[in-house]
Amino acid sequence: MKKFPPLSKDFPHFLIGGDYNPEQWVTEEGILDRDIELMKEGNCNEFTMGIFAWDTLEPEEGVFDFSLYDERLDTIYKNGGRVILATPTASHPRWMNEKYPEIMLTNNLGIRHEYHSRVFQCLRNPIFKEKARIIDEKLAERYGNHPAVIGWHLNNEYRAHDCYCPECRRQFREWVRKKYNNDLDLLNHEWWTPFWSHRYQSFDQIDPPNAQIGETSITGLSLDWRRFVSDSVVDFVKLESDAIRKYSSRPITTNCMGRFDRYDHRKMAKHLDFYSDDSYPSWFSSTRTISDQCATWAQISSFCRNMKGGKPYILMESAPGINAWQNSFRPNKSTEAQLFEAMLFVANGAESVLYFQWRKGRGGGEKYHGAIVDHLGTSEHRVFRAVKQVGAMLKKMDGVIGTGIDAKVAITHDYETLWALNSYINHWEGLGGRSGKQNGYMETINALFSACWKQNIPADVIGYEEAFEKYKVVFMPSPYIMTEALANKIKTYVKNGGTLVTFHMTAMVNENDLAYLGGMPACGLREVFGLRVDETSDYSTSNCAIKNSVLYGKKSYPVTANADITVLEGAEKLGEYESDFFRGASAVSKNVYGKGVAYHVAFCPDQSFADDFTSDLFGDLNISAPSAVTGDEFVRVVCREGDGEEYYFVLNCSETEQTYTVHEPLTDLLSGNAVTGTHTLPAFGFAVLKK
Repeated sequence: MKKFPPLSKDFPHFLIGGDYNPEQWVTEEGILDRDIELMKEGNCNEFTMGIFAWDTLEPEEGVFDFSLYDERLDTIYKNGGRVILATPTASHPRWMNEKYPEIMLTNNLGIRHEYHSRVFQCLRNPIFKEKARIIDEKLAERYGNHPAVIGWHLNNEYRAHDCYCPECRRQFREWVRKKYNNDLDLLNHEWWTPFWSHRYQSFDQIDPPNAQIGETSITGLSLDWRRFVSDSVVDFVKLESDAIRKYSSRPITTNCMGRFDRYDHRKMAKHLDFYSDDSYPSWFSSTRTISDQCATWAQISSFCRNMKGGKPYILMESAPGINAWQNSFRPNKSTEAQLFEAMLFVANGAESVLYFQWRKGRGGGEKYHGAIVDHLGTSEHRVFRAVKQVGAMLKKMDGVIGTGIDAKVAITHDYETLWALNSYINHWEGLGGRSGKQNGYMETINALFSACWKQNIPADVIGYEEAFEKYKVVFMPSPYIMTEALANKIKTYVKNGGTLVTFHMTAMVNENDLAYLGGMPACGLREVFGLRVDETSDYSTSNCAIKNSVLYGKKSYPVTANADITVLEGAEKLGEYESDFFRGASAVSKNVYGKGVAYHVAFCPDQSFADDFTSDLFGDLNISAPSAVTGDEFVRVVCREGDGEEYYFVLNCSETEQTYTVHEPLTDLLSGNAVTGTHTLPAFGFAVLKK
C-alpha cells in the first residue's frame, strides 16, 4: 500500500505537546517565557491553542484583540514549535449570553439554560451561528497563512444536545417536511401513526419526542429526531470549516470522543481533512485486564483511522499522569504505562501523542487533571520526564509517518442502527435495546474486534458506505435497519466471492423503523443466507428464569442477549441451540451464494465464541497474523506499512514479562540495533522494529 501524505508537508513529524491556554497565564510573571523553555526541553513540538479563548479574542462584541496570540504564535514558531489553532466556539463569553440569552439550550420542560460550563449553546440558533462565523473568519483571515499554524481545530468535543426552543421545533418540522417530500400521508405511513390514533393532520403538529411530557411511542419520530440533531452538528461543522477555508488552506479537524454516539461522525468527517480523537485510558482503575483494555483502545483507533479511508489520525488529547476528570480521581499512571500508552496509539494509526493539558491550571474544574507541566512548574516532575521520553522516541520514528494498516477483515458500525436499538429511541418494546435491555450490538462489535486483536489479525471498523470488496471477510453486527441499497451491496459482495457474517436481528426494519412484511431477513436476503427468522427471544436480564446456550464445534457457549429463532431454507447448520422450546434450531449457519459465502450467527456472541468462530473462519480463508514476529499470549504485533516499508510494533499488553521471537532480520527503530531471535518484554514493554 502507498503512504498517506503527512498532516503538514512542511513538518512531517510526529506531534507531541498538547492543549495550551496562554490567556490563563498572562498575569503570572515569567510563565509564558518558561513555557517555551520547557517545550524545547521536553521534546515537545506542538501546542493546540484557542479552544476556550473567545473572551480573550473578542472581549466585547465586535471588538477583537489578537495581540496575545500574535506574540505567542510568533514566539512558538521562532523556537521550532507548531500550532493547531482552534476556533473558540465551544465556550462563548458572558457578554454574548447577557445580550443574546436565546443562544442557550432549552430543555424538554421549556426551561432555558443559564450560562454555565461549556458546549451548551443551541447549534441551530441563527445568532450563535453568525457569531461563530464571524470569529472563525477573523481568526482564519489573520492566521490562515501563519507559518506556525499547521492545522485548524474546530470547537471542542462537539455534543449533540436535544433542544426544545421554538427555533429548533421550527427547523425540525422543516427537516421532516423535506425528508418526506411535503407528503403527510407518506409520513403517517412511515411513522405508522394510526397506532393509538396518533395520525398527524399537519406538519405544524410535529414536535420533538419528549420522554417527560410528550410523545415517545412513535419510534420513527424518535429516530428522525436523532438524525436531525446529528445533522445539526454536521451543519455547524460545515459552517465552521467553510469559514476557515475562506481564508486558509491548512487542514481542518476537530477532536472527537471515541465512540460517542449522539451524532454521526462519518457524516461529519466528510467536512474534515483529518480525524482526531480524545482518548483517556485509566489502566489501573478498571476490573478489566490490561489486555482487554488494550483491545478497546485499539478498536477505537481503528474506528478513528477508518473515518478517512484508513488515513492515520491525530490523538488530540490524552492524560499525562493522573486522569482526574469525571469528578473523581483515578489511579495514576506509572512511567512505563505512560510510554506504553503512547506506543499503543501510534501502533494503531495515531500520528501524534498530544495531551490535555500543557500546564495545570490554578483554578476551575480541571486544575488537578494531568498535565505535562505540573503545579511544581519545573522539568523535575516525573510526568514531565515521562513525556520527554515519549518525545525522544517519536523523534526516531519519522519514517512511520503516513503508513497505514492493511486489513483483510472489516467490522461494520452504524450510527442509525445503534440509535434505533437504543432505549432512548424505543421506550415501549423489549426488543433490542428497548426498555434499557442489552441488545448486544456494541457487545458483538467488541467481541469480534477483541477476537481479531488477540490473534494479531488487523481489523478495520467501517461504516456501511465503505467498499466491502477490499476485504476477505466483512462482519455485520445486527444490521437491524436494512435498505434496498445496502441489501444489494451485500448481495453483490457475496455473489462476487466475499464472505459475510451477520448476527441476530438482521434486516428487520426499513430506515424509518417500519417493520418489513414477508419474513426476515428482508430485502431479498433470505436467499443470501438460506434461512428465515421467525422469532427473536431475549435472555439479557440477569434474573431470567430460562437460560440457553449454543453447541458449536463440540463446545457450549452461553446466550446472553437476543437470539433469533431460525428456519433453514438451504443453509448448512453449524451450531444449534441447546435449550428452550427451539432446542436443536440453527444458531450458526453457512450458505453458499454465488461465488461467496454468507454466515448467520443468530445470537449475541460472548468472547469465547467470537474467539473460536473467528479462528475457524480465518483458517478457512487463509487470513493470518504477521509472520515476521510472534510472541507469547499477551504479546500483540501490529504492522504499519507503506511504500514498501514495514514497521512492527510489538506490545506487551500485560503486567507480566512476555517473550517475542523475530523470525527474520529486523532493525530496532529506537536503538538502531539489528534484531533477530527471542527477546523478553517487561510489563508494559514494547519494541518498534523496521523491516
